[in-house]
Amino acid sequence: MRTTRKFAALLVAMVMCLALVACAAPAKTPADSAAPTGAGNETEAPGETATPQASGEGVKLSVVMLGYNDTQIEAAKAKDGGPVNSDHYYMTNREKAEAAYPDIAFEWNDWGWAEALDQKQRAAIAANTPPSCIAGESFIPTYANSGILQEVPADVLEGIDPSFIAYGADGKPYAIAYKTSIFMLFYNKDLLSRAGLDPEVAPTTWSEWQRMSEQITAAGNGEYWGGGVPSFPHNGGALRATPFFRQLGTDFGGNDSINLSDPKVQQVLDYIRTMDKNFPAGLGNNSDEGPMWNAFEKKGEQNLAFAVNGTWQEASALRNGVNLGVAPLPLPDEGGEIGNCLVGTVYIGVPVGVSPEETSAFWDFYKNVCLSAEQLQYWIDESCVVPLTSMIEDDALYEGEGKAGLRVAIDALRAGTYSGQASFAKNDSQVWEIINQQVLARVTMTQDPIDQICQQAQAQIEPLLK
Repeated sequence: MRTTRKFAALLVAMVMCLALVACAAPAKTPADSAAPTGAGNETEAPGETATPQASGEGVKLSVVMLGYNDTQIEAAKAKDGGPVNSDHYYMTNREKAEAAYPDIAFEWNDWGWAEALDQKQRAAIAANTPPSCIAGESFIPTYANSGILQEVPADVLEGIDPSFIAYGADGKPYAIAYKTSIFMLFYNKDLLSRAGLDPEVAPTTWSEWQRMSEQITAAGNGEYWGGGVPSFPHNGGALRATPFFRQLGTDFGGNDSINLSDPKVQQVLDYIRTMDKNFPAGLGNNSDEGPMWNAFEKKGEQNLAFAVNGTWQEASALRNGVNLGVAPLPLPDEGGEIGNCLVGTVYIGVPVGVSPEETSAFWDFYKNVCLSAEQLQYWIDESCVVPLTSMIEDDALYEGEGKAGLRVAIDALRAGTYSGQASFAKNDSQVWEIINQQVLARVTMTQDPIDQICQQAQAQIEPLLK
């Protein structure tokens, strides 16, 4: 069942307007709002799983980003070496859901990620055919502020760290993430050695990193490269640039302001342009991220020395036999602060218009299956941070080989020092499209003056924020 016809018509009109203007305000964090988060410390111990209550007779759940369909399962099993930890999470979510809820008809959707996922979800909501849940990363704060998500029930928030909750401008919780990460610098020790560098010494400043990367690129002579800061023409580039802005105490902007005229922003863009010379032509600003990660970790290639990526890169690179080093991101030479950005955060929420029966059945499934300690262990094994406070606080989970980057991320989450990408109060998606394609990508794809690039983009964006 859905909403009444009259309410549905109003909802469609409202959502279509929201989809056009993408009105949003930055999502409040628990530190910004006095509203109760509903999070607590009582939950099952790691390794235990709450028993779901079989319910929802006659209910159908159309699920996004929480379970594999048949095609995805076949693809995971066909991988060289078989399914990895992330595959197992989605595959066993499905297995456990279908076993525990025999009266519920599950539909497992593959709607892509990033912009493709956002567009498909908005279209479904506007057509009054929303899935039982929505998923996403950087655009979820916009959803939370647009009135298109239902508030998360208090019982679902129990035992969840507030850093994993997306709050609306009203301070209420509208989505919960099942994993997150921060950026680290990963490097191939073998390539450092081939270039005459000490493989056990990572760069700590921008100039050190530039010198080392240039030395590796020169030594590689077209066979291997040093690497730099990616400038992908989508949020993958903006996310990776954000930590370097924050190191200088600045950012792209946010809320109702755009900050491209800031000399510090332009200083970072100049550094990104300089470091791009240490990628093979077109790799750093490719619309497809895949070739870069293949260059760093794929067996038989591994011709890129440095990679700026989320902590999951550690598990993936080690699985592919990279002689891996892990370090915090280098800092500006003239002094700066440790800056970073949450990345790979998968938020889940329920759209307005989903029936009470469907909503109740979904949250029961999400809490008792997807957010169980047993299932979340797959993400820890994939070097990601998970939302249960009991697991965040369990030091034993972060000991041993292959956990260097994850330990840094855990300390950061415990301290509450990092937040997600900035969001804009109006036309958020349009603003980011300009930043991604006409600032970041243009900085490395042309030699146009950086101040000119920023001035032109600033002029385009300012009217969108009024």
